[in-house]
Amino acid sequence: MKRRRLLQYGGLGCSIALAGCFDDAPGNGETSTGGASEAPSVSEATFSVTRRQSGSQTSSATVAFDGNQVVVEGTIWGADGCKTAEMTEAAYDSASDELRISVGTKQQTDAGDMCTQAIMEIDYRATVTFANGLPGTVVVSHDTGDGRSSVTTAIR
Repeated sequence: MKRRRLLQYGGLGCSIALAGCFDDAPGNGETSTGGASEAPSVSEATFSVTRRQSGSQTSSATVAFDGNQVVVEGTIWGADGCKTAEMTEAAYDSASDELRISVGTKQQTDAGDMCTQAIMEIDYRATVTFANGLPGTVVVSHDTGDGRSSVTTAIR
């Protein structure tokens, strides 16, 4: 009876002690992948205003997938000559494989007290650099002060 118990627990103990010891043995037919593949992630986001001019209430954007980057070029409008644009969000949701980019308007820091009453067309360029691939979907929205509205959606 004691021999059975020794064999039962001794065999289990040896199995536990040797678990994983033979994973790296040559010729086992398996290759290590270093774990599951990683999801894309944002490594850098940049934004610049490329031009400001008086115009109309234009709200448009285009999306391009370029190497490891998503490039958005667009136009948002400002209510007066003291407005400029800023990126308010660049967020990647790995569960939905979606990048959300939001652009809004704000008062220029050096605008002073006097502003023209002309509508401003503000051209911009947003670049989001990714590690481990690109998102499947990009959604761009604008907020000119009256709430966020969707401008374009691009699917890779």
